[in-house]
Parts: sequence; structure tokens; C-alpha cells
Amino acid sequence: MRIYRVAPENARIVTAFGSSGAEITPILRNTSGCQVSYLKLTGGGELGLHPAVGEQVFLVLEGEGWVEGETGERAVIQAGEAAFWMDGENHRSGSVHGLTAMLIEGSELDIRLSLHAKESEKGEVKP
Repeated sequence: MRIYRVAPENARIVTAFGSSGAEITPILRNTSGCQVSYLKLTGGGELGLHPAVGEQVFLVLEGEGWVEGETGERAVIQAGEAAFWMDGENHRSGSVHGLTAMLIEGSELDIRLSLHAKESEKGEVKP
């Protein structure tokens, strides 16, 4: 067994697409192009509007924030919840008070989480 840690010296500041208050640390990448990263947003931090490169899962580990998809409709997201964006979908995210999230990007992601009740009521189908 090996023990790893998310080391501050491996983090990089994200400024692309007008992002601010965002720091990302790569965790892993496999040969099929799937990658996992650790993201920290400070209070007031935001990842600017950009297209998803592959399917993307934004899983909030701590804190609370907001996410937007192609429609520009903002939804609150908190620890234990995840947003999913399709390949090429324009999206952005941010937090008033700060959050920590895990980002999973790839193709043919098989999401095993329960669909949030408010999404089910709208009749939306998510992978």
C-alpha cells in the first residue's frame, strides 16, 4: 500500500476563461483519457464559462457553491452532490463562501449516483 496526499506544491492557480480564486491539483490520468483532479474555490471564487472537454462530473466534497450549464440557469450545489456536464457543454461554477470538489473528466462515464429529487420532478434524464 502507498499513501498519497494532495500537496499544496502540486496545485496550480486557474485563471483561464476569467476564472479567479480557483486552485486545481491533478490526482490521476489513465491511458483512455480519464482524469481526476482536486479543486478548491475560495469565497467568491469562480471557474469561468468554458466548454466541457469530455464528460465532466463536479462532486462537491466540502462547502457549498453554484453551477450553471448550457441554459445559464444557476443551481445551488453542496457537499455530497454532483453536477454532470456533457462533452462540449458550456458551463461554469463558483462559491460565495468556498468549496472543495473532485473533478472527473473522460468519456463514457457511468454515473452511479442517485438523481436529485428536484431534477427527477422536471423529468430530466441524466446518465
